[in-house]
Amino acid sequence: MAPRYALVSLLLALSTTLQNFVNAQATNETVPIAAPFLSRPDIDSIALNITRHNDSLISPGYIFMAPYQVAQAGPYLFDNSGNLVWTGFSISGPASSHDFRVCEWNGSDHLCMYQGNQALGYARGHGVIMDNQFQIVKSVQTGGGLPPADQHDFNTINNGSQALMTIFHPLQYDLTAYNISNGQGYIMEGVFQEVDTMTSDVLFEWRSLSHVDPSESYVLPNTTDVSGDGLTKDTPWDYFHINAVDKSIDGDYLISSRHTETIYKINSTDGSIIWQLGGKKSDFQQDFNFSYQHDVRFLSENSTTTIISFFDNAYNGFNGSAYFSEGKVVAINNSTMNATLLQAFPNPAPYGPNDTSGGLVSASQGNLQMLPNGNAFLGWGSNAFISESTADGTPIFSAYFATTGALHYRAYKFNFTSYPTDVPALYTYAQNDSAPTAFYASWNGATEVASWTYYGGSSATDMKKLGTSSKNGFETVATQAGYQNFTMVEAVASNGTGLANSSVITTFVPGAQLSAKCNSMQCPMTGSFSSATQLQNTTLDLPSAAYKVTVTQWSGLFGIFGVMVGLWI
Repeated sequence: MAPRYALVSLLLALSTTLQNFVNAQATNETVPIAAPFLSRPDIDSIALNITRHNDSLISPGYIFMAPYQVAQAGPYLFDNSGNLVWTGFSISGPASSHDFRVCEWNGSDHLCMYQGNQALGYARGHGVIMDNQFQIVKSVQTGGGLPPADQHDFNTINNGSQALMTIFHPLQYDLTAYNISNGQGYIMEGVFQEVDTMTSDVLFEWRSLSHVDPSESYVLPNTTDVSGDGLTKDTPWDYFHINAVDKSIDGDYLISSRHTETIYKINSTDGSIIWQLGGKKSDFQQDFNFSYQHDVRFLSENSTTTIISFFDNAYNGFNGSAYFSEGKVVAINNSTMNATLLQAFPNPAPYGPNDTSGGLVSASQGNLQMLPNGNAFLGWGSNAFISESTADGTPIFSAYFATTGALHYRAYKFNFTSYPTDVPALYTYAQNDSAPTAFYASWNGATEVASWTYYGGSSATDMKKLGTSSKNGFETVATQAGYQNFTMVEAVASNGTGLANSSVITTFVPGAQLSAKCNSMQCPMTGSFSSATQLQNTTLDLPSAAYKVTVTQWSGLFGIFGVMVGLWI
């Protein structure tokens, strides 16, 4: 396909995808949005819909996610009941966020995530470390004259003093053997680096082309959505697709290559391959299959046995080795060279409304996190689904935040305590100046709030305590007797300690005409103007009458401009 037509096809595909996404947001059918928070109307959080919840068996902690292709992409925290705890939408800028989790840095628990600009199948960006006030305290970059870090792993190790990061590195390459013989081709090399988190100095670097020949790949040029065609520097053949890196206590590395369908153990001294599991050159006899895997991790290791975990996608959207994806824990005997499946964690179907599939197959992304109590927590990647199982694979928790369209790279569960620098948010409402006052209180990211104390008065300097109530979800709603012109709330910890006060605000009271449509708690939301004719005849108030144009005329002008741009492309 000629480059010009390829560009047009790509733009058409992107346009269709964008339109489908916009439609999904407009209707809330495929990516549901949580009910509006009156104290924070700026927040359009995803809605976490729980389909299975065994309260006596699920592990404590908060659910960490970074969904994208949703109304407000970014890092999120939810509790085990599906209530929003924190949204970090725009906290790290306009770029994509991935792999949001607790990490150790500088001697204490912090929050880590990857932030970068998204490309097809990879990204360019950096690692971000935040403290328990959601303040960014460190940015970690790769080095060595290579491209910026990729999204697939930002994994802090050694108490946070170092980090493991992946890089997707395009290179000129002779691809004659792959039907690219009219000139020089381009290949994507998989790279990982161990870097110092304080200085970003590179402490160790490994490059796939020095150790793994392209002939070991199962994904040839121009055969999948992320393979690349190898013809240009912008579309290199991604023969390796590194998507995870970990380090053992003994100092060796473990990496995952999606496109060679192989897990490699790497010598930390010279970068040589100690062994490889799966793929075309596996060193082991296996009693299980896997393909297109993600998120490989060391669980334990001694002189004879290595225990690892990973997410077996089993499918890449084009080829596969099983009907469904699942998490796997595997024992590798380094003496007998046998690899044995210890436990699988399949999808706990049904996963959503009207699901009769019997399981999920995730064509991309996904992870398996083994929790301290032995439970397993899984993020299902290209499926907007999360789950938790006991050590024997029994499903005890499942939830989804979309039916189609939305994605998330990984999901985790951790205990974490946070103290936002912001103060609580408050909205108060009374149907008239003799009605009770409804309070709507929230505090984005505050994990220690147990209850709210309500204050009101006729002036900002004449406030009295009205009552208290337990915190209930992200936004607590409570009614206090009597009309309060000025209001405030105090967030209170479980031991009775006051944490912070909101600003003093004035209560919203609708006018007589609107009040007739309202109830004691709130007014209905409007979705249109009262008179369409009035809107169409509205003019833009410019200095000269000669330049006054109606809204309808402006719409027509923009439409013509859009057609001209389309013809030019």
